Amino acid sequence: MTQAPAGPHHALIVDVLDRDALRAHVLQAWRLTDWLFSGLADDDVFQLQPDPLRNPLVFYFGHTAAFSLNKLGLAGLVERPLDAGLQHLLAVGVDPAAASELDTAVPWPTAAEVRDFRAAALPMVLDAIDALDAPPRWDNAGWAVLMGSEHDRIHFETSSVLIRQLPLDAVRAPVGWQVADAGPAPDERRVQVDGGSVVLGKPAAPMTYGWDNEFGRLSVDVAPFTVGATLVDNAAFLRFVQAGGYEDRTLWTDEGWAWVQEHGVTAPRFWRGDDDGLQLRGVFRRRPLPQDWPVEVNHHEATAYCRWRGARLPTESEWALLARGAARARGDAAFHDAHHLQLAACSPRGVAAGPPDARGIHDAVGNVWQWLADDFRPLPGFRPHAWYPDFSEPYFDPQHKAMRGGSWASTGATASEHYRLWFRPHFYQHAGFRLAWDQASA
Repeated sequence: MTQAPAGPHHALIVDVLDRDALRAHVLQAWRLTDWLFSGLADDDVFQLQPDPLRNPLVFYFGHTAAFSLNKLGLAGLVERPLDAGLQHLLAVGVDPAAASELDTAVPWPTAAEVRDFRAAALPMVLDAIDALDAPPRWDNAGWAVLMGSEHDRIHFETSSVLIRQLPLDAVRAPVGWQVADAGPAPDERRVQVDGGSVVLGKPAAPMTYGWDNEFGRLSVDVAPFTVGATLVDNAAFLRFVQAGGYEDRTLWTDEGWAWVQEHGVTAPRFWRGDDDGLQLRGVFRRRPLPQDWPVEVNHHEATAYCRWRGARLPTESEWALLARGAARARGDAAFHDAHHLQLAACSPRGVAAGPPDARGIHDAVGNVWQWLADDFRPLPGFRPHAWYPDFSEPYFDPQHKAMRGGSWASTGATASEHYRLWFRPHFYQHAGFRLAWDQASA
């Protein structure tokens, strides 16, 4: 029976990294994938496509192993493919604007074939670690090992969102999948934030793994602004739904309104209504709608709610100013256990459940990802990595919106306060938002 991989699930500090620690990090990420996919009821479920904008689940089960072998090959740590056909088929994910753009005629392998592939791939990854002659750095072979392990962790999170969209009879909670408690929603409160200068870009120390878009440097002078002390919770968003927010054209962008009309949207995707009242679909179970958990919506919904409240989404530089006040250890909030990251629970927690910072702000980092006002864009000095040139660069456009902060499902370097995420505005992640106001209008 597949057990939950033991924590902590922190990123590795490469300056003090040895082979044993790297090996443990890789094994933990590999087992996270096995643990998550052990929640599928049977092998037939692997062939299901929970979201019309993504591949069937069997692709994601095999994708991370194929990715690791392919990158190790580019770095010269693997001499020949384990299975050239599978490694090509499972190499690259998808990001279509519409389901009609997706190739549905692909001959996907069976779950059993992918299990065998993963079982044969893991020893090759571990042998590559034994062959390293220096700690990982951007420009040496060890970086390819970390790239594979951190890529595993990204897909643990994104695959959990796909599994969340399956029918309940297609899933079963894995051993050790424990969710947080819920309670009444807290009173809403606003906090005035002093302006200041912030720098976007991953610092040189402590050096943990970073993706290409994290590097570079942008200094921004941020004007004073006001924010909600907490992320917007389910109880607050329910008032928007009950007030007819999904029916009010004036609250939505043109693109957002087209999405509402095309799909007949009347509530957040993971809300369910039945004779027992509103429920929230988690990854593997339903429960009565947790009033104090952050609402999980896409960018269109977050923007419409902000307009309803006379507010807006924070910018990335404003988020960075909020994050600067978050508790941190070893130079990164991800290493501090005050934040709801690293699978502290397999769900969000109450928006005021964690300790506030000195300004009274909760969850500047962690709990759920936070949608921002910005399009996803490079920092000055950006350069793609030679082994993964298409990780970020194809998505620097107005069709992809920035997200920061990490979620309960973020582990390793994905939980770092410097990690920069993006998605199309109609797509779902474990993501919510915080209200912001210009100081004069607050």
